[in-house]
Amino acid sequence: MRKIILPFLLMFTTLVLCSVLVPLNASAGQAGVGVINVPPKYGYIRVEEQDNFIRVYLNISDYNSWADINNVSVTLDNYGVRLSTFIFQQYTSLDSYVEINEFSETPENNHLLVIEKCFFEKSNKKETIDERCDIAVRFVFQKTFFTGLSIVINDRAGSTPAEAYIYYNSEESMRSGNTIVIPWIGLRITIDIPPYLVDLIAIVLGSIGVVYYLKKTGMLEKRRGNYEKV
Repeated sequence: MRKIILPFLLMFTTLVLCSVLVPLNASAGQAGVGVINVPPKYGYIRVEEQDNFIRVYLNISDYNSWADINNVSVTLDNYGVRLSTFIFQQYTSLDSYVEINEFSETPENNHLLVIEKCFFEKSNKKETIDERCDIAVRFVFQKTFFTGLSIVINDRAGSTPAEAYIYYNSEESMRSGNTIVIPWIGLRITIDIPPYLVDLIAIVLGSIGVVYYLKKTGMLEKRRGNYEKV
């Protein structure tokens, strides 16, 4: 009796193991490393200005491999008001593994993102887990006035997004020579006169503003009255 039952037990055990191990191997092949889902993280973030462009360099690691990253976005804001969002989309949808690797901008009519200068590179190294998990993404956009960048990474598993915020002073970078920037609206005004005259105009206007303030508050009259009494 035992000789008859033993082969059936072995067959049953084999079927159970196959039903468990095969799906695990399949999911590991898609994810690349095959670990329990781990949220993505930043290797480094670097923002550089070159000529008339601003470049945002991102190195991203996901221990489920770079194949687990769905999209990466960079949003510019002006004191909390969203200006433009740049997106790197790796797949057509969450249900698909068809790679599209596209850069886009929302809203499209801002025309800030320079797609032909954007770049991505997925690690093809196999020596260590870290090397298999890295993806580098570079966003390049035209200089504009903004006060901060919000960077968000979303993975395919729906983990909590990896978020980072960088405060940025673009006013100084946009002001050069005879160019004046109005910060609260991001307007650039170029005056075709020597730079030293721009400084002189600024001093004169500042002095007029001080005198106007003193007259409006009555402080100028008070000072004049005190002087006459003396």
